[in-house]
Amino acid sequence: MRGSVGPTRGCTDGAGIATVRAPMQNRLTRLLVTLFVVSATPAPAASVQEPSPSAVAPTAVPPPAAAPEAPAPSPEVARKHKVLLLGDSLIATGFGEYLQAQLDAHPRIQSARRAKSSTGLARPDFFDWMDVGREEVERHQPDVVVVILGGNDGQSLQDTQGGKAIHWGHAGWEAAYRQRINDFLTVLSSPGRKIVWLELPATGLKRFEQKLRIIRALQREVISSREDAVHLDTRPFFTDAKGRALRQAHVDGFRKPMRLRMADGVHFTVAGGRYFANKVYPEVLGVLGLLQQG
Repeated sequence: MRGSVGPTRGCTDGAGIATVRAPMQNRLTRLLVTLFVVSATPAPAASVQEPSPSAVAPTAVPPPAAAPEAPAPSPEVARKHKVLLLGDSLIATGFGEYLQAQLDAHPRIQSARRAKSSTGLARPDFFDWMDVGREEVERHQPDVVVVILGGNDGQSLQDTQGGKAIHWGHAGWEAAYRQRINDFLTVLSSPGRKIVWLELPATGLKRFEQKLRIIRALQREVISSREDAVHLDTRPFFTDAKGRALRQAHVDGFRKPMRLRMADGVHFTVAGGRYFANKVYPEVLGVLGLLQQG
């Protein structure tokens, strides 16, 4: 019969029910257990890896700002030129004082002065300019040395060893005096240093001028032969158009022409000292290369 082919799930037979429902419950139980286990198992965490150094893009760090370079001071601007004044009473009094004041007023000059009245190169037994000159240039290390000496040298030449004097006007005096000038210049000299030797100013004193002419000529001869020395001719400062000694002149700071010499005809008045300093000052600037700035 068609209806007797195998058992049906709708059978009410007690044994059949047990036989059919038990497998279904087992499958349902396994399904629920599987779902529970799956839902209870945590999902695997995402793998987090430290980026390798090469994989990290470097952060752009701006280089430190360079400090602005301060302009280096120009040696020719910062440096002060040193000038040393050496001489007899003309340097010791008004002329030397005014010249030093003018030099010190210049922003790029520093000056020093050493003077001794009634001295020269003839009497080192009284005052030895060789030793003094050496001491002064070593102490101050000047760029320029300004010298005026000789007005007291028209006499016998002595030495410091007590040797025999060489008398004025005798044979050998000029050669010996020429050598002393050269020796003194050598004492003062140094590489790069200039020596400015001021010619003895005209006095108008006849007998005195006879000696001064010889002394001036010897000084000019020796000084002009050296590359490190400058001989400053002062005749234009103290003579008129006819070559006569100038007695008075217009001087800065005075409203009328002023007398230049004191009663002895040799030393300067206050106005005369200022007048001479005003003439020499630009000459020193020229030697220093500062004339355009002075």
